[in-house]
Amino acid sequence: MGMDRPRAAFDTAIGELIRRRRSWRTYDGRPLEDAKKSLMQAFIDNLDPPPFSSRIRMALVDEPAGRAGVKGTYGVIRGASTFLVGAAPQGPRGLEDFGFSFEAAILSATDLDLGTCWMGGTFSRTMFGERIGLRPGEVVPAVSPLGYRADKRGVVDSLFRFSAGSAKRKPWQELFFEGDGRTPLTAASAGAFAEPLEMVRLAPSAANKQPWRLIVDGDAVHFLLERTAGFAGLWAVDLQRIDMGIAMCHFELSAREAGLAGRWESRVPGLTLPRRGEYIISWVREG
Repeated sequence: MGMDRPRAAFDTAIGELIRRRRSWRTYDGRPLEDAKKSLMQAFIDNLDPPPFSSRIRMALVDEPAGRAGVKGTYGVIRGASTFLVGAAPQGPRGLEDFGFSFEAAILSATDLDLGTCWMGGTFSRTMFGERIGLRPGEVVPAVSPLGYRADKRGVVDSLFRFSAGSAKRKPWQELFFEGDGRTPLTAASAGAFAEPLEMVRLAPSAANKQPWRLIVDGDAVHFLLERTAGFAGLWAVDLQRIDMGIAMCHFELSAREAGLAGRWESRVPGLTLPRRGEYIISWVREG
């Protein structure tokens, strides 16, 4: 579990892509060119296994939009005709690995100047599962449209963004802590980890709940999940586990770009866990 993942390359700095990406549900109807489809396919084909080595599958699916919006998205997505669809194994840490790999692909689409939107609840898992030939023991945790953003958001799009508070992010003192797990970490004291942590802070999450809590303990960064009360039972899959994978992706890609070498390691450190919290994994700096 080293820093050579994913092998697929980005043309734009990771920090710029993360800051640029926005969830978009309203598209202008133009189909994706074959060249961009090929680039997306090459990217997902060249991703190495994620931190927990789950077998994650992704595919591009064409689904023409109708007047009522794209079939299988309950009218939420309009004007897109191509979707990124992923499948993950039902089992330990499969959803974290899915979040990691799927977010890398989302950033690749952003690099191609395509609009995207993480969809974990407002789509038909049955329909998209059929499109990718879902196998026994697999689940479709999320899909994303890939397309060209319309000049203006639609009404449904604007309502989703407003209700989730998508433009807001928690401050550092609520997300990142020093080795004792209780003292808030400041950007000034984070040292070389400051930029990767900021990229975690900017990561997307289901309903913008931002459930990740990170503890910096010397050369180790421990990833903890602090669950939102009453949230898990609302969805067919555990979206906050996917959120942790997204945060891990942002951290690893940003750390690699900053020249930090490291590996993922399950340490189960003797930490005081946050309320409704659980330990996920640690990133350990090398060299």
